[in-house]
Amino acid sequence: MKILSRIAAFVIIVLTLTSAGSARQKPLNLILFIGDGMGVSHVYAAMTVSGNSMTFPSFPVTGFSRTHSANNYSTDSAAGGTAIATGEKTNNRMISMRPDSTVLVTILEHARSAGKSTGIVCTSSLTDATPASFTAHVPLRYEYRTIAEWYVSGAAEVFIGGGRKYFEPGADSSGSFRNSEDIVSRLKSAGYDVTFDLESFVASEAGRIAGLMSEDDMPRLFEGRDPQYLARATAKAIEVLSRNPRGFVLMVEGSEIDDAGHSRNTSMVTEEVLDMDRAVKVAHDFAVRDGRTLIVVTADHETGGMSITGGNLETGEVKAEFSFTGHSGIMVPVFAYGPGASEFTGIQENTALFHDFYRLLSLDRKRR
Repeated sequence: MKILSRIAAFVIIVLTLTSAGSARQKPLNLILFIGDGMGVSHVYAAMTVSGNSMTFPSFPVTGFSRTHSANNYSTDSAAGGTAIATGEKTNNRMISMRPDSTVLVTILEHARSAGKSTGIVCTSSLTDATPASFTAHVPLRYEYRTIAEWYVSGAAEVFIGGGRKYFEPGADSSGSFRNSEDIVSRLKSAGYDVTFDLESFVASEAGRIAGLMSEDDMPRLFEGRDPQYLARATAKAIEVLSRNPRGFVLMVEGSEIDDAGHSRNTSMVTEEVLDMDRAVKVAHDFAVRDGRTLIVVTADHETGGMSITGGNLETGEVKAEFSFTGHSGIMVPVFAYGPGASEFTGIQENTALFHDFYRLLSLDRKRR
């Protein structure tokens, strides 16, 4: 019996050490999903419509993020994106700059310095506030032309979204002068395969790919956007970026959840959240196979003050009301899966997300 007891004790010690080692494991890769404007009510409405079959609400770790900016209780996407991308609060409308206009280094730029690959996937214009916060540095979020130029620097090796008109020279629809320089040509000179439709983007065999999918913002789902676009673009970005043995950082934005809140459109909210969840499933499937990938799903702020006033779990019906059309100051949810996920439980400032990413990915160790 003493021998059996000793064996049992040994097994327990081994299992404990193994479990602890797993808990301490650091990720090689990060896939960050930002549901622009996505609050708890937005998530639960989509869960109800889906019959509780979504991917990211089932992640084992959940928490909350406080979103206020440096100068406003209710952040905009520029300051909210900057906080997540750089770890510092800034004023509304500023892109990865401090309130005094000094530059803040983004998580993608840190990752590139450490030898990792980087990417951006979104359903908005690539020059919109959230993707811009990870790639550009401007004092005002509406400097779309300047933001487009930042993509030439290579902060994102793979990127896809709308906003083609800010990358091309020519006149706008009114005939007025727009751009004098062709950023598309500069991207090609920098080694990017520039594509203008999803099939070409997915078929590209290049290591650097730029996907300019529409003149301005991409269509919303109800306007005809391919419901597989975000999932397929995410899958392609992972395929390309994961070739790097040093790992990668990918930011994927479900951009139009925000527009749904601004429009007080409940069905659009659920459609756009479920659309992002399809992309999360692609990332989750990869992370399960890979075993070295951290996935974090969160939001930059909540939009619309959405409240669920009724519904039916059996039929998947949801009734909701919106208190206004702007951004609220309430906390937003955080969902995490993979190595390091336990760091994202509880209530944190949105800036803490960056610092967790930086530490877990060991980005302080520069390329050797």
